[in-house]
Amino acid sequence: MRKISNSLFWRLSLFFLVSLMALAAAYSSITYRASMEYAKETSQRLNHDLAESIASHSQPFVQGELNEAEIEKLFQSVMVVNPSVEVYLLDNSGNILSFYAPLGKVQLKSIDLGPVHTFLTDAEAFIKGDDPRNPGEKKVFSAAPIMDNNQQVGYIYVILAGEEYSTVADMLQNSFRMKLATRSFILTLISTFVIGIIIIWFLTRNLNRIISSVNDFKNGNLKARIRMNDRGELSELARNINSMADAITENINNLKSVENLRKELIANVSHDLRTPLTAIQGYAETLVMMEDSPDMASRQKYAQIILSSTEKVKKLVDDLFEISKLESDHVDIKKEKFALSEVLSDILMKFELGAGKKSVELSLDVPKEPLYVEADLAMIDRAIQNLLDNALKHTPSGGKIRIAVRKQNNRQVDVMVEDTGVGIPQDDLPFIFDRYKKARDNTRAGSGLGLAIVKKILELHHADIAVESRQGQGTVFSFSLPEAG
Repeated sequence: MRKISNSLFWRLSLFFLVSLMALAAAYSSITYRASMEYAKETSQRLNHDLAESIASHSQPFVQGELNEAEIEKLFQSVMVVNPSVEVYLLDNSGNILSFYAPLGKVQLKSIDLGPVHTFLTDAEAFIKGDDPRNPGEKKVFSAAPIMDNNQQVGYIYVILAGEEYSTVADMLQNSFRMKLATRSFILTLISTFVIGIIIIWFLTRNLNRIISSVNDFKNGNLKARIRMNDRGELSELARNINSMADAITENINNLKSVENLRKELIANVSHDLRTPLTAIQGYAETLVMMEDSPDMASRQKYAQIILSSTEKVKKLVDDLFEISKLESDHVDIKKEKFALSEVLSDILMKFELGAGKKSVELSLDVPKEPLYVEADLAMIDRAIQNLLDNALKHTPSGGKIRIAVRKQNNRQVDVMVEDTGVGIPQDDLPFIFDRYKKARDNTRAGSGLGLAIVKKILELHHADIAVESRQGQGTVFSFSLPEAG
């Protein structure tokens, strides 16, 4: 059984847990900051006219002189009523003229009037200004000009979230965040469990299909395939597994086919070897028994039969060696330019004696002008000899064998070997070039290597061989070679 740490379910659940906890922390922080900004903007909107109200109910300047007693009394009363605010008196340049605070609390001597001007001109703006007690920190404020004899002589500047407000807010902040974090954590756990179960169910549903089909295939059901109509990575995985299963099944079938061919090879080669070897053994034993016999004619006849049978065995062994060499990865094709008609004439001369014994007529039909092709001379010679040997075997007495050559317009030279023999059954035509394959009616004897060698030679020359045959009328084999430049 897989370890829990390796389980897809727990890994995905942990991933969702960590992700949602991170989201919960981010949500808590964003929510807290947003709520604080909301509270500050609300405070600024509600207290927008606070500075103007203070200015209208006070007289900070008397005949151009600062009224210290009036200002201190006013600022103290306002800050006692509303401890969250801090009130300052500014001149027209932003310099702080008066405030109510312990000595050393106020750090700035002047403030930037830019936010003040924006506040006074745009009533809807949410804007922050300098905090005299905390240099570099911006806070929401309310501001209003101070008039004396119809002339502006300064500003009332009120920090709405003052130092006492910040102290209380900081005290409550940790408690608020702890409550928010606890609730978010509980919500995260519940959400993780529910979402994780749903997602894992969807994922494992398709994974279980894949696992089930793969197990069926492993247990021998080669037709087992994964059926999934969804789109996504798992569907792509299922299609790839199905393709792999198809390839494995095809390879298994090919291996079975090769095994059948191997068995057929053993049977055919054994049969083809048994006949000449039996003849060799029988006539050799006869010659031994006739050691003192003066009948030289019989001895000569038996020796000739032994020689003929030996040649058959040698030819079969040569064919086996040739097909093995051609199917190896170390075949060197030595292409050269040669006159095809001359090669065909030489081959025909080699078969004249055998054809004469069977009363089979051989003929060569080639153009008058010599045709030159580019190929491996020895291999093409072997291929044509195999085709002629095959035709001679299956052409009865009185039949004809013709070799024809035709030049095509695409710089190809067609070679045809035509006989008037027994023909090949149509059902056997697709298989006659397979190794060790013979006609099922046994009308075409032999190990089945000759035509396989021909096909392999032509494949090495990137050429195809075609066959047309009608039973009782004959067979035509044809292939093309490139004309030499």
